Amino acid sequence: MKKLFLIFLILTCSCKANWSYDGRGKPDNWSKLDGANKFCKIGYNQSPINIVEKFEASELKFDYSVSDVEKEKKNYIMNVNFDGKNFVSRGKKKYLLRSLAFHHPSEHLVKGEPYSLEMQIAHKSDDEQWLMLGIFFEVGKENPNFKTLINFLNSKKTEAKIDPARIVKFADEVFFYDGSFTTPPCKEGVKWYVMKTPIQISKEQMNQIIKSAIFAKTNSRPVQKFHPEKY
Repeated sequence: MKKLFLIFLILTCSCKANWSYDGRGKPDNWSKLDGANKFCKIGYNQSPINIVEKFEASELKFDYSVSDVEKEKKNYIMNVNFDGKNFVSRGKKKYLLRSLAFHHPSEHLVKGEPYSLEMQIAHKSDDEQWLMLGIFFEVGKENPNFKTLINFLNSKKTEAKIDPARIVKFADEVFFYDGSFTTPPCKEGVKWYVMKTPIQISKEQMNQIIKSAIFAKTNSRPVQKFHPEKY
């Protein structure tokens, strides 16, 4: 009886798909894979979105400097985790810089069009609130500001020092909205600031990032219905 139960348990477990970006685990099925993912289907403020409204001046203030970082492969991406000394201020509230990761193509669209790459930078406040930056990339000239980060992503090293102030344009216009994480369980209450101006990097740099920091043909969730606040 125990042997039969064990076989049944193995078969049951083998039928459950993990979330992914294609096949049985694709985004349309995330909510079916686990009850904890219910907001991937029923959530009201989900991310990413198609941005059709205009970008505006940002109220964010950055306190970024050279930081110790560590690589962590997780859920189809390579996270670059920061030591927590850097932060972004939104009014009187501080959000500590936690990590950055890349998505190909971009998860957010602008007037229906994606960019080749999107860098998402995660920040978290002391009261467990999240703030995300979305930064687009396009192919252009080689960008020396990304040399250290790309070399780190391509290396076997797990630790390095990165200056995030070199890879973020602080004065750029942004589109702000209340959204969610773009991966299960699609938790809401995330403050999103998507920057307007794409960063130019060379085609070789683009390919290096995609190869070393993204572990799927695509790791972009389709855009979700946007519910702008009405005042």
